Amino acid sequence: MPRQRISLQAGFSLLELLVALTILALAMTVVSISASRRSPSFEVQRLSGEAVSLLREARLSAQSTGRRARIVFDPEERQLKRAGSAPVSIPEGVTASLVSSASAGSSAIIFFPDGSSSGGEFTLEGAGRMEVVKVDWLTSRIERQEAR
Repeated sequence: MPRQRISLQAGFSLLELLVALTILALAMTVVSISASRRSPSFEVQRLSGEAVSLLREARLSAQSTGRRARIVFDPEERQLKRAGSAPVSIPEGVTASLVSSASAGSSAIIFFPDGSSSGGEFTLEGAGRMEVVKVDWLTSRIERQEAR
């Protein structure tokens, strides 16, 4: 029986694969650099999402521990914070304000163990975008909406 020749031309060489992977890595670097330069409008949306997360964490904590949980906005430090949690820092160029009931004190929202809260609104505005995070006083429902 005659031997068949095996073609050495099938497939890719190691050099070709390395070149393709290098080009792919460079393309991913360019994409990640451009993604890190976020628009200011996206920054407002991201911050409102972080505020919602902090508020939901406080609500859950109040209900599970049986103790009140308080969220405070400090305009001087430009932070929305809760004891024991990482604060949401508001960068320059973004305006933030918190309106709450008088019983919670100025610039604070309190969640109670029974599922209610003091209620309030946290507003973020920058780069032509405005987001409002509302907390219902009776149900503690947290709702985020774009105002403009």
